[in-house]
Amino acid sequence: MSDNKSGQELNENPEEGQEQLDKKLALVEALLFAYGEPLDPADLKSAAGLEDKELKEVIEELKNRYSSIDRGIELKVISGRYQLRTKPQFASAIGQLKAGRPRRLSPAALETLAIIAYRQPIVRSDIEKLRGVDATPTIKTLLDKKLIKIVGHQATVGQPALYGTTDEFLKLFGISSLSELPTLRDLKELEEDPGEFPEESEGAESDKNEDQQKAQGSQEEACQDAVLVSDENEADGRALTDQAANQ
Repeated sequence: MSDNKSGQELNENPEEGQEQLDKKLALVEALLFAYGEPLDPADLKSAAGLEDKELKEVIEELKNRYSSIDRGIELKVISGRYQLRTKPQFASAIGQLKAGRPRRLSPAALETLAIIAYRQPIVRSDIEKLRGVDATPTIKTLLDKKLIKIVGHQATVGQPALYGTTDEFLKLFGISSLSELPTLRDLKELEEDPGEFPEESEGAESDKNEDQQKAQGSQEEACQDAVLVSDENEADGRALTDQAANQ
């Protein structure tokens, strides 16, 4: 009787093991999809509640599943971080789908973009001091979206890149120059609401003006949290004045 029970348990274990693996796969997949940007293995492991060995097993299985030629998504390893991305061969179709649609930036991207807008030219290390986290993946995202660019190199050891905003940034927020950004005093009075930023429409002039006003309002909300990470003593408008002078 005992032998039969043991045999039955052995027969059930493979199914139970696969069921547990499928649950882990679904969880990690959901976390990577929701995060959007490259995710550090330690953060992924913590969020999923997995051990190193378990995470490695899940990642390898996801890679195998996404490597299939009939899948539109792939799991990429970028600087040691994991990210779900669409496969390159579908870029053209995705670009057509996104054309004219609202653009979305993550809270991290909005915060980083606002810091660069108010303090440019600025190096990555200074951005990281303000945000308290690694800014490399977020800066890459903003570069890919052509919202920021390398405007020079700091005259220090290693000559780190200096980042500044682009004309695409101005277009996205419906402003003609950095001097139109809200003052730091104004930003203190706004409620935090990072989110979606509509592009300028091609309708009648009245609609165009209305769209620009909406974009300006959204831009103010997006910048608030990023600017307020600075010390209170710095929130007196000097950063904005310096940037306007650089234009």
